[in-house]
Amino acid sequence: MEINTVLFVIGMLAAIGAVSIALVRQVLFYSRRAHIARITEQNRELHRKQEELTKAYRDGQEALRQGEVERKSATTQLADAQRRLKAAKEDNYIIIHEVNEPSGSRRLFTVPMTLGSTLTLGQNVVKDHKFRTVRHFLEIWSDNADEANRIARTSFPPESGFVLSKAAPAAQTAMAAE
Repeated sequence: MEINTVLFVIGMLAAIGAVSIALVRQVLFYSRRAHIARITEQNRELHRKQEELTKAYRDGQEALRQGEVERKSATTQLADAQRRLKAAKEDNYIIIHEVNEPSGSRRLFTVPMTLGSTLTLGQNVVKDHKFRTVRHFLEIWSDNADEANRIARTSFPPESGFVLSKAAPAAQTAMAAE
């Protein structure tokens, strides 16, 4: 029976060792499985954060592009407005003052006119006026040049600050104005 006891003890130790090894394998299997599950969850969380950051980056890039487009548009509009303002300041306007109506034997005469340094309009004295640099012409329907000059002086008296030239038939003045 001695051999049986030794064999029995060896068998028991082998069984205990096999069960211990199986148990260690099971513990390692479940711990690795839990570790893989944790890493998989961390990986999902990192992917979600990466997608959020990528979306935020793309939104920021789009906002930057849109801001650049708006800036260029505003710059273009500003340059256009400045160009139009400069052109408006430099433009030479012609103001035509019409006097009398055409009838019968009346002909059209034109009288070039400039504004003096001080204008008296009714009771108002105007010293600086934006129309001073603009060319003015009087178009007067009258029978002759002398009558046109008289009508011009009556309508726009030199003592009020209007500087009148001599009346000429309309065809001659139109060519000179161009």
